[in-house]
Amino acid sequence: MTPTILQKLQNYFRPDPDPKTIAQQLRQPSGDLAEEVGFKMNEANKPLYDVMIDLIEPKDNDRILEIGFGNGKFFDKLFSNVNGLEVAGIDYSKEMVETAKENNSAPITSGRLDLQWGCSDALPYDDQFFDKVFCNMVIYFWDDPEPHLQEIHRVLKSGGRFYTGMRTRESMLNFPFVQFGFNLYKVEEWKEILIENGFSLLETTSRLDPKMEFNGSELRLESCCVVAIKN
Repeated sequence: MTPTILQKLQNYFRPDPDPKTIAQQLRQPSGDLAEEVGFKMNEANKPLYDVMIDLIEPKDNDRILEIGFGNGKFFDKLFSNVNGLEVAGIDYSKEMVETAKENNSAPITSGRLDLQWGCSDALPYDDQFFDKVFCNMVIYFWDDPEPHLQEIHRVLKSGGRFYTGMRTRESMLNFPFVQFGFNLYKVEEWKEILIENGFSLLETTSRLDPKMEFNGSELRLESCCVVAIKN
């Protein structure tokens, strides 16, 4: 039986884990658990990240921003087979920023990668700086998406693209921790929010994740990426 992300996280929580504690750690990994939480999130979100990289298609000399990079496990996928790429990342967890810097010392030293601690409603970057911005499983933690989207709109170049990685609302409702601080959206709802904040829709791609077991039954999450362009 393949354990779910909830079951994997439970192995690292002491005393007895509860969904609220797990939700808090997924929002902002912290303390002694941060490293293990980041590692388990990598496992859970790899299928979604694969969808994202296929759509982003990094080009030579692109400037790309990732919001919520966790422990920085997947930065090497961005740098593969491109030249002159500049990547920046911002994350809400100090522990994740520190770990990601340790995991990506080479591209940081070479100046190809810049990682900062902060929040996406106050991005520390110049106007029209990036060609592409993306995030995976981050929008659930924006209590009000408007200031985050306005900042993303600001730092994107004219015609720049924003990639939202998410699981369908129906998929996420399988997990008890989502009742604690998760703002879930149907894909169509998220598209409307993007349009309201100055973006036009380009495409939406969905894929079924590999099968997992949950509460004695088989489950397949649906990973989605919504691609929008700055008006």
